[in-house]
Amino acid sequence: MDNILIGKWYKDEEGETLNIFGEHQLRIKMSFTSSGYYNFDPNCVYEKDGFVCYEINDEEYRRVYQIKYENGFLVGFYTQFGKQTPVKYTRLAELPEDGEFKYLPTNIYVPETDMTRLEVLRKYSEYSPEPAQNPFSYDFTLFEQAPEILDKYNYSQYINGYTSSDDELAFSLLRFICDHFKHDGCISTSQGPKVKDIIESCEKHDGKINCRGLAMFLASLLRMNGIRAAHITCKPYEEPFNDCHVVVDCLLPSGARVMLDPTYRLYIKNKHGEYVSLQKLRRMLIDGEEYFPNEDASYNGGGFDLTEHREYMTKNTFRFSRGTSNCNGIDEFWRVELIPCDYPTDKLNEHEKAKLVYNDAEFWHISI
Repeated sequence: MDNILIGKWYKDEEGETLNIFGEHQLRIKMSFTSSGYYNFDPNCVYEKDGFVCYEINDEEYRRVYQIKYENGFLVGFYTQFGKQTPVKYTRLAELPEDGEFKYLPTNIYVPETDMTRLEVLRKYSEYSPEPAQNPFSYDFTLFEQAPEILDKYNYSQYINGYTSSDDELAFSLLRFICDHFKHDGCISTSQGPKVKDIIESCEKHDGKINCRGLAMFLASLLRMNGIRAAHITCKPYEEPFNDCHVVVDCLLPSGARVMLDPTYRLYIKNKHGEYVSLQKLRRMLIDGEEYFPNEDASYNGGGFDLTEHREYMTKNTFRFSRGTSNCNGIDEFWRVELIPCDYPTDKLNEHEKAKLVYNDAEFWHISI
C-alpha cells in the first residue's frame, strides 16, 4: 500500500500539502498555507485498519487523520474536538519534496471569510462590558518544591541573589529556559506534564519541545519562586484550527503585567518603556501601535523578526484560553476561553460553550 501513496498531495482547505515518502518506514511532511507552517513532521505516523494515520497538535487540540488511496485520490477524515471532517487530497507530483521545517507568516485571508487577519481582529475587537453572573476564579500554587533535575542545568545560578519581590527574577527565569531549551513545534507535550516530565522530553529531543511545553515550564518555575504566572493559549479566529501559540501571562512582583514568550526569548515594551501584557498586546495590534522587543529576543539562538512576530500574533490574539488551576503538572484541566462579542460559536459544542467568557476584565483578573 505504501508505494501508491508516495508523492506530493494537496487539498484546498487550509492550503494543506502532504509529502509522503516511502523509505524503510512511511514518512510524512505537512504544510499549511493557512497558518504559514511548512514541511513539519506530524507527531506520529502509523497504519491502522487499512488507513494511514498521522497526528498533529497537543492533546487538547490533537487532530488525528485517517486516509487511504481510492480512485486516484487520498480520501478519509480527521478527528478533532470529537468531530469528524472529511478530507480529499489530489496528487500534484509523483515525487515528494523534502525540506526543513520553516514558518513563513503572511497576511492571508481568514478561512471562510473575505477578511485578512488584521481586518477580522478589528471587526471583533470588543468584549462584553457585562460581567458573568457566576464568574470564574483562578488559584495559583506558589513555592512548590523545584525538582532535582533542574540542578543539571545550573538552575541555582539563575535564582541566587533574587527574592520573590524582585521583578528581575522573572526575566532571569526566562533566560534560564532559553539558555538550555529550544522550540520545536513538532514535539508535543502530554496532557498536564510536570517540569520533570518536560525536561526529560527535551532530553530525548535534542533539548527541544513545542511552545506549550516551554510556556508551561516557565510558568511553573515562576510560581515555584512565588510569582503568579499562567500559560495562555492564543488562538486564531477559525475553529477548528491547525496552529495556535502558547505564552506566559506573568504578574510581576511590582504589580506590572507582562507577556513572557520563551519560544522567542521575548518580552515587549511600549513606546513609554512600560511592559506589555498579552491583553494590552491585542489592543496594540488592533490600533496599529508600535512595540519594542528586548534586545536579546531570538528564536532558538538566531534572529528575531518583529514584522513576522506582529503577523503571527495578529493571527493568534483573536481569542484566549487558560486553566482555572495553576500548579505544576496542571495544563488546562478546567479551561476558560475568552472570546469577543458576536463571535460565531456555532462550531462549538455545548460543553465548550459553557466555558466561554465574554468579559475581558473577568478573564484576566488575578486576585492577590
